[in-house]
Amino acid sequence: MDEKKIVYAYTVERKTLRMVADEFETNHHRIKRILEKNGIEITQKDRIHKPFTEEHKRKISQSSKGRKSYWQGKKMPKETLYKNMAAHLKWNVPLGFLMQYEDIDRLKVLNRMLTRGRVSEHFNTASYMAFIEKFYDDKQFKSVYADYIGERKKKYAAPSLDHIVPLARGGTWELNNLQILSWVENHAKVDFMPDEWEYIKHKYFK
Repeated sequence: MDEKKIVYAYTVERKTLRMVADEFETNHHRIKRILEKNGIEITQKDRIHKPFTEEHKRKISQSSKGRKSYWQGKKMPKETLYKNMAAHLKWNVPLGFLMQYEDIDRLKVLNRMLTRGRVSEHFNTASYMAFIEKFYDDKQFKSVYADYIGERKKKYAAPSLDHIVPLARGGTWELNNLQILSWVENHAKVDFMPDEWEYIKHKYFK
């Protein structure tokens, strides 16, 4: 058995132990011993994998039917939830910063507003943190959020990021030009200035 070819297949071609074993018509335990003898670290990192066949997928599906999820009936540790949040954010936000906000669901709603569409390009780590600090306990946001929960998270009630002075009318992405409205109010407001919208709202929306 050509050990150099085995080492090449594992280290350069990045095949898994089992893939190398199949190629050399042996078992993965023997391949592992050969690699260790040659000083090769055994790791799954950056390893390519043989795609599952349809038959294999079908067998996995059948064997999983009726199987209870590991997390069924369990609660994931709160710190783990915050770690997952930090890992999925586009900014390098300290875990400790996120964990100071007790209501993680409210925090998730704020996050969604910043990661949609092209909004995120107007924020960096510092401005993201400033946004959370400003709006997490903001009276208007909390009111919209409470209504959203009361409406069983219907789209029309979802908290939506609005520019007080619309971008089309010279508004900016500065925090003092941002507010949170319900999705339906934000879409009705469109590009009206604050005084125009207040007039329209009180005259036509009763």
